[in-house]
Amino acid sequence: MKQLFVLFLFFLLPEIVFSQFSTNYTHIPRIDVHTHVPDNNQNISLFFDLRDHMLAEHQIDLSMWVDVTGRKDINSFQSVNRGRMLTCLSDFSPHRGMAFTPEEIVAKHKMGYGGFKIFYGPYERVLEEREEGFRYIDDAAHEPVFEAMEKTGLPGASVHVADPNGPFGNRGNWAKDPVEFWRQILSLERVLHRHPDLVIVAAHGAWLMVQNAQIDFLRYLLSEYPNFHIDLAATFQYFDLVDHANLRDFMIEYSDRILFGTDIGRFDESLISERAARYSRAFQILETDQIVEGSFFQMNPIQGLNLPEDVLEKIYYKNALKIYPGLKEMMNSLGYEMD
Repeated sequence: MKQLFVLFLFFLLPEIVFSQFSTNYTHIPRIDVHTHVPDNNQNISLFFDLRDHMLAEHQIDLSMWVDVTGRKDINSFQSVNRGRMLTCLSDFSPHRGMAFTPEEIVAKHKMGYGGFKIFYGPYERVLEEREEGFRYIDDAAHEPVFEAMEKTGLPGASVHVADPNGPFGNRGNWAKDPVEFWRQILSLERVLHRHPDLVIVAAHGAWLMVQNAQIDFLRYLLSEYPNFHIDLAATFQYFDLVDHANLRDFMIEYSDRILFGTDIGRFDESLISERAARYSRAFQILETDQIVEGSFFQMNPIQGLNLPEDVLEKIYYKNALKIYPGLKEMMNSLGYEMD
């Protein structure tokens, strides 16, 4: 009886992907710009095992990772990352004041750090600081650091401001208060307005991809601020909350401002195949029109976007090469011919 039920589901849902995905775009390298690479050299090597697995099982060239965890000595990190990882500075407690002075920003940029990850966790995550006086990202105390980033060309790498605020009835576990959510988003816009030459890649699509009205506001930000970009890390599981045509049109219209990212972190050897499957599902969603059973983090079915090849090229690697210092040279040294 159980076998008959499974067969019934198979014929009832023919569009759902059951087979292993192999890309039609084997020639396109992919750069994951939002990753948390561990400090341990043994764990770092697992990322290269994951790359080998992706090539062998999915014909996908997972070429490079941009590490936004920070806290790494750049010289020792470069000695073990095989030229496939660009590391960034990071600050996970800017509510207490930025971790780096403007002078340190200039010096770190010269050393080869690829960006500055600012995790400006919403007050829901730092309630004790909220009670003491929560600083938003546009606080005047941060201005000297943003000015230094602007002048040196060090980008804001996967800058995190808000947490997802879903549609009514599905607010999610994080930003349940829409008013506070928009306070956080507007604080980011004020930074963009004050610093027009500051390049920012907002983490998770700035969390403006879980409602149709949010996507409209994201269109406004991208149109108004030409140095503003977004990464797709941890967004795929929310694609079913917005209109499919609206999302696809947005991705095509602003394809030169969108970067591929996942938010992948530490994993052990037993999880290489599972992590490869996560990557595979994310690529399926972007590349096919099929219903994909799951995304990178969750297993809800997502309708694929079937994006054009030129759009995929921008999202997968071309946009990253324009933003992160040294990335193009690293790709060339690996044998890729980057114009």
